[in-house]
Amino acid sequence: MMGKHRNYMFILLAAVLLAAGILLLNGSCQSPAASAPEPDSTAAENTVPGVIPLEGPIVVALQPGHWKIDELPPEALRRPRSTGAVHGNVQELDINLAVVEALVPLLEAENWRVIVVPATVPPGLRADVFLSIHADWGTDPARRGWKLAPPWRPSVASSEIAEALKESFRAEESLTEDADGVTVGMRGYFGFSSHRYHHASSPYTPAVLIELGFVTNAVDRELMVTQPEFFAGIIHRGLERHFYTRGRSDVASLVPREYETMAVGSDGAHVRQRPDHSSRLVRRLEAGSYIWPVDDTGDWYLVRLRNPFQVGWVDSRSLVN
Repeated sequence: MMGKHRNYMFILLAAVLLAAGILLLNGSCQSPAASAPEPDSTAAENTVPGVIPLEGPIVVALQPGHWKIDELPPEALRRPRSTGAVHGNVQELDINLAVVEALVPLLEAENWRVIVVPATVPPGLRADVFLSIHADWGTDPARRGWKLAPPWRPSVASSEIAEALKESFRAEESLTEDADGVTVGMRGYFGFSSHRYHHASSPYTPAVLIELGFVTNAVDRELMVTQPEFFAGIIHRGLERHFYTRGRSDVASLVPREYETMAVGSDGAHVRQRPDHSSRLVRRLEAGSYIWPVDDTGDWYLVRLRNPFQVGWVDSRSLVN
């Protein structure tokens, strides 16, 4: 029954995409024709050499996680080719496709251009935002909740879009946030890791990976399977909040952040699960230790640590350049 449902989903999604005129030609995305809300005037200012600003309507690239995973190119063979989470007869791919199918018409109603992207991302994909939509799996059936993350060293635009989406998810009282569940794999997702993969979005395309919930949790599973339009609405409202408040991102905000290596000050430093002094302690760093920031918020740096490999937040006031 699930196989028939998936075939139906593929046929229906293909029909929606054909009717919408969504283009995926020769592994690249054509430039959209002008017709939508007026972009922010700052987009016309190419202040960064080599970064060409987008023109015309807002472009949203949506990826139903694991869709056409069997078509991944040889470069991706060094990583596991996952077909997605499964619980009983519920498959993550069906959830991802259903949410994208529900989301496409909402975004098109804004006069935005929508591109639906398979697992094999067109090299150098340019869009105002690239969202990869997934559902999670866990060993504990009580664990539930959504989570999302931009790439390592995200651009300002990636971080701003991620925050707008978080606000939209947090506004839904029926949902739980799996705040401590963001993984290294989410932030280093191959679809937006252009420094590692040829088939990845441009580093100048703001990107966010979304995990809607756990297929292994009864509450999350019921919501995701029966109400894909509910999740589509949440994502739509988050993007709407961002683009109608912020407008099209200026070119400078599209550039991934760069951080210098930093040293721990004389009093040492605590690495915590979240950017909060009351959050769980991950590790204590000795004075003089070196760290490599990969993101920041307020007075905190997100750092990747070695031996063993760990990720956590450090108060910038305990560090020196």
